[in-house]
Amino acid sequence: MAKPPLSQTHQAYLFLEEQLVTLELKPGSVVTEKQLIERVGLGRTPVREAIQRFQTDGLIEVRPRSGIKIADIRAEDYRLIMEPRTVLEPLLARSVALYADENSQTALADCAERMLSRAREKDTKGFLVADKAFDEILRDACPNRFISSALAPLQTHARRFWFRFGAKDGPEESAEHHVKVMRAIERQDRQAAEESMRNLMDYLSGIARGATAF
Repeated sequence: MAKPPLSQTHQAYLFLEEQLVTLELKPGSVVTEKQLIERVGLGRTPVREAIQRFQTDGLIEVRPRSGIKIADIRAEDYRLIMEPRTVLEPLLARSVALYADENSQTALADCAERMLSRAREKDTKGFLVADKAFDEILRDACPNRFISSALAPLQTHARRFWFRFGAKDGPEESAEHHVKVMRAIERQDRQAAEESMRNLMDYLSGIARGATAF
């Protein structure tokens, strides 16, 4: 079954999320709504709706008459972001392994191939696009919306921190951990999905600890 086309609001969100994660929108900088609209190229309403979401998620701060401040990156926050993820992400993976339908399994198989391809090419930004797709597939397949809603902003923050502190070593190891989760979900192996996700979180938490060691 073909996926429905993305709404303009979601297109604006995905574009700006990538800009935030890859630090194209520089941490601590101040931009205007007009500048963001020009970057996205989709009009005021979808960009404003995306801005509202990022403000709720703590990635930007809208300052009336002063512009939009891009959230700073503080190394000590990386560990704090990872703490709830280490608990919730394995629960998410186990739940999705149980409830994912054929469409979700196919989407994960495609995502795994894209992620591995980007990793082999050392395309860090392409890897992060695949990582975002991975998160959205799991979100859509999870029957517990409270878990997926709690994780969504943490995942974006974590991608941003990883790009800043972990990307220098390349995406290959991270991709391998992600793909193990995807393969387990495809097999509907709940225990393996949970364990693989826990291993992924341990790996990312190690990067977070390294970022805060100095």
